[in-house]
Parts: sequence; C-alpha cells; structure tokens
Amino acid sequence: MLRTYIRFPLLILVTLMAYAINLASHWFLRPFSQRLYVRGRGVAFRFWCRSFALLCGMRVKLVGTPPRGRFFLVSNHVSYVDIILLGHFIDAAFIAKSELRQWPVLGRVFATADTIFIDRSRKKDILRVMEDVDTRLDMGLGILLFPEGTSGKGDQLLRFKPSVLQVPAESRDPVYCATLHYQTPEGCLKASEAVCWWGDEDFLPHAKRLTRLPHFEATVHFSEEPFVADDRKVLADRLRVAMEEQFVPME
Repeated sequence: MLRTYIRFPLLILVTLMAYAINLASHWFLRPFSQRLYVRGRGVAFRFWCRSFALLCGMRVKLVGTPPRGRFFLVSNHVSYVDIILLGHFIDAAFIAKSELRQWPVLGRVFATADTIFIDRSRKKDILRVMEDVDTRLDMGLGILLFPEGTSGKGDQLLRFKPSVLQVPAESRDPVYCATLHYQTPEGCLKASEAVCWWGDEDFLPHAKRLTRLPHFEATVHFSEEPFVADDRKVLADRLRVAMEEQFVPME
C-alpha cells in the first residue's frame, strides 16, 4: 500500500509535466513548424511513457524493429498500459474511443498528443476519423490501431473488426503488427488481474493494483515485414495470422 501512496503523486506530477510540454508545443511550435511540433510532441510523450514505466517498475523488452515513417500499426489490446509500452518506440497517433477524452487529466494528455477519438455509436463518424488520419500521416506520424475494438484479459486474441482497416486498405499503406505480453513476479497477482484492464471495472481500483506490484515485465514484439491489401477483410485476416504466430498468452 505504501508503494501506491508514493507512486500516485509522482505519476500525477510527470503527467502534468508532459501535458505542459505538449501545450507548449501546440502554442509555440505548431503554428510555425510541423516538423518541430512533431519533435516536441514526441519528446513529451516519450518522457511520459518512460517516466510511467520507471515509476511503476515496468521492465520493457523489445523484440523486432519498430516501424518508422508513414505507417499503420495494429496490436492486441489488454490495458491502457499498452499505449505507454508502445509509446517507448513509435511516433504515432492513437485511435481511441471517445469516452477516453472524458478521463480526468489523462483525457487532456491524450487529446494534446494528437489522439483521434472515435464515437462508435455514430457510423458516420468514421468519415471524420479518415480525414484526421490523413492529417496525422501528413504530419509525419504513424497510426496505431487496436483491431479488437476493446481490451481483453490477454489469454487470446479477440475477434478483429475489419472496419478499422478501411483507411490503410484504400490507401494501400503498409500495415505492421505487434503483440504485447505482460508478466508479473512470482507470488504477485497474475498479469491478467494486475496489468490487464478489461470488462466494466473502474479505472482507479485497477490502477491501485497495478501500482502495488514491485515490478512487471512488458514485452513488445514487432513484425519484421508489413502487410498490404486493398480489401480490409483480407488485410485483417493476414494480420491476425501473423499475430497468432507470435502471440504469447498471459496468465
């Protein structure tokens, strides 16, 4: 419990610092230079991701080579921790459900980090999202997608939603894939309970369990080659097969 009381204030502090750097980039760099703005945004986001990892005892392991340039990346999804893990290695805008914008503090951080929020209750919202994706790509950012559409407990890949791959299918941009895996120390709660955040559980109880861990391992495995297809269902099937081959179930 003491570990949680120490970590929470520090996490809030580094989050506010990252938010301040992001705001400064928006105000002072974006109007004059997209290139400098993207660099400033990247510095702020990586600072936040790496600070979070350090404070929470997250031991990061990389397998493969992260994509660079104009790209799409799909990954399995088990927790908000996924964004922090991937943020160590890629400069990308994230596509997230619109509810995330309403989160205290974190919602503002994600908004200023060029996150694209999608309202899944409105089918026409996909048109706006496609325009926002093009804007982010033109800025020099990649695009991160979670094709499962929700988070799971990490024991298997959930069913993919091909609709999220409509944009890269139409543009024939390369789509890379990554699989994420978490492991907690022996004698602690399993990763499916302490790291994975799924179902209808509130954020705060889960965050308390996460920060009570002495440390945990976080592995990201990037595919070596991208996939290209002009049919979103074909693209989804190929990506899933590749991810199944490198996916390691969590306990």
